[in-house]
Order: sequence, then structure tokens, then C-alpha cells
Amino acid sequence: MQKNNITAIKAAWNFFKGNYALNFGVLAILIVVSLLGAIPIVGMLFVLAYSILSLSVQIYFGKALLQVKSEEEMIEVAQNSRIGDLLIQYLHVAAGAFLALFLLSLLFMALMMMVMGMNMHMDMQTMQNGIAMEQEMAAGFMANGALGLVILLIGAFLFYFFPGVMGEVIRSETFNDGFKKVFLLFNPGYWKRCFNKEYFILVFIWSLIVLGVFMLLIPLSLSIILLPLVLVIAYLVSLYNAGVYVFSSEHAKV
Repeated sequence: MQKNNITAIKAAWNFFKGNYALNFGVLAILIVVSLLGAIPIVGMLFVLAYSILSLSVQIYFGKALLQVKSEEEMIEVAQNSRIGDLLIQYLHVAAGAFLALFLLSLLFMALMMMVMGMNMHMDMQTMQNGIAMEQEMAAGFMANGALGLVILLIGAFLFYFFPGVMGEVIRSETFNDGFKKVFLLFNPGYWKRCFNKEYFILVFIWSLIVLGVFMLLIPLSLSIILLPLVLVIAYLVSLYNAGVYVFSSEHAKV
């Protein structure tokens, strides 16, 4: 089985069409959990639950893809799967990985908010002290802008390794392993393994496809009539992503 984007797309579609009842059942549960996230106060718990359940589905699909010899076999995998398998079987691994990703997201957001806060503070200082401090403030703005740009560039750099790291997460079997594998994002040794042609081509094409689908779904999601189609496409993309993740981790072993 070739480990490329086409195979990942076919595997996702075969898994979906192999058992419509299974996938629509999982999708319905995810939608309900997502909607419950709108409840005041306790809604945040459902938002977290939605993220963990979605990741659990990807882990199940990714592990299954690692076991088959062709994308066509994913039809049989779907036929032999139950809703509980997708949502619960690897919930512990998903919870560990989500916790690590959540902490990293908080750190990144804190850094960006710090830069924005410093710029706002300088803006207020300029308004209070008048034109005399404009040059000093301008220099400060440039420095903070450069810092913000550096943070964004670091984020973009780490994003290149994200698919491979998530592939390693999918291979995990425990909460702790799922948690620790996320931090391969900061492992120079793992970075080195990802710098090869196969990995680059896979991730580059994947990023273009995901970006294109995202741009397509934005206008479609504005229509209530087309919203079910949007949800199905988003679900298929999540399965496709899982396929790319496990293939990426395979290429990173080179």
C-alpha cells in the first residue's frame, strides 16, 4: 500500500462508505456533544469532550489503517466496527494527547497575548505622554512586532512536524505515551527524521488540500441547507487527516 495522500483519501472514503450507519451515528453524537458546548458554564466540559472524542475517532481509524494491506480493506474494518469502538476504545490515548496539545496551545496563546499587551501598553503610554515619546514607542512597536513574527514563524516551523507527531500519538497505547509523544514537536532528533522528500511531499500536498477544503467549507457553512454536507465533508477530512498522520510517521522513520 502506497503511503500518500491519494491512499489516505481512498481509505477515508472506503471506511465511510463501508458502514454508513456507523459513521453517521458517530457524526450525530459528535454534533450533539458540540451543540451542548453552547450551554453556559458547563458547556466548556462538552467542548473538551468533543475534542477528545474527535481525536479518539482519528486514533481508531489511524490504528486500523496501520493494520491493513490496502485501502480497500478499510471497508471490512468499518463493517466490523461499532460506534463505541471509535469513540471509547482509545479515549485514554486521545485524552493524554489532547491534554498536551491543550497546554501547548495555552502557552502559544499566552505568548501572543503578551506581545499584544505590550503593544497596547505602549500605545497608552504614547497617548499619555504626547509626541515626545513617539520615536521611543515606535521602536518598541517594531521590536514587539518582530517578536510576534518570530513566534508565528516558530509556530509555522513546528507545524511541519505536526502530522508526523500525531502519527506517533496514534501509535500510542497509554495516556502517558499519548501525552509524551506530543512533545516530539520540540525534539531536534525527530525534526531530522522528518526532513526527507517523501515526508515533505506528503505534508505539503496535505496542507494544500486541507486549506482548499477549509476555504470551500466556509461559504458552504453559511447555508443551513448545505450544513449537513459540510459536516460530512469535515468528518471525512478528519479521517483523511488521520491517514496522513500515520503515513507521515512512517516516512519519518526513514
